[in-house]
Amino acid sequence: MLSKLLKYDLRTNLKIFLFIWPAILVFGLLERVALMAELPVKISAIFVNLTTVLFVLAVIAACVFALVISVIRFYSGLLRDEGYLMFTLPVRPWQLVLSKLLTAFLTLIVTGLVSFVSVGILFGGIRGLLPSIRTSLEQSFGGIINGWGIALLVLLVMVQVAVSVLQIYLSCSIGHLFRRKRILFAVLFYYAINVVLETVAVTSIIVLSNFEPFCRFLVQLYAGMSAPGMFNLFIGVMLALLAVLGIVYFFVTERILRRHLNLE
Repeated sequence: MLSKLLKYDLRTNLKIFLFIWPAILVFGLLERVALMAELPVKISAIFVNLTTVLFVLAVIAACVFALVISVIRFYSGLLRDEGYLMFTLPVRPWQLVLSKLLTAFLTLIVTGLVSFVSVGILFGGIRGLLPSIRTSLEQSFGGIINGWGIALLVLLVMVQVAVSVLQIYLSCSIGHLFRRKRILFAVLFYYAINVVLETVAVTSIIVLSNFEPFCRFLVQLYAGMSAPGMFNLFIGVMLALLAVLGIVYFFVTERILRRHLNLE
């Protein structure tokens, strides 16, 4: 049944983004044409500036729109009138949440990939863009990043996207527990979660930095490691923490929908 839910959600999103994704590529192509066109200096400057603005706005608008659509699909599909239908289906709440999450994740990732391809078109192809990105990363991180580090960074971004979507879902679910001003409470709880996470992170860093056995452990751990190895370990720890956070968000959201859902 999860596959059917996912198919339905993906089909709904594709009806919208099948027009948006090609538009991003077209703007990238127009920008490329503007840079290569042999026109008078003034006309060329106007054409390049105009296409650049349109290209940047198209990419930003597509990414923001993908996130907004993902939130709307969750809120209207599970917490509004459509929820009456969805929760009468022979599926469990976790399947409903997972379907919305996977659809949002795939939509955001594909939007990001299409934007990346459009940038590649702008710079003359993906093959020429990838080595330059790798070189820029290696130079920016002072030689402490290698191929594995780049792969972990990409994975970190993907996990962060999923966790961010789950945090919005959780905030919407908590806000829906109130009878009035549910959207306002959802926004407030979203920022409250961020404040709590930042407070816990800062407090943990302060406590651990003053905990001598932990400091000695880190010194011994890093003593026999190379700079890229230390970087990869750090990114791996970040991935693990984000994964735990995402799991907590998911199951708390599922519990609220399963036991405390109020569609009135």
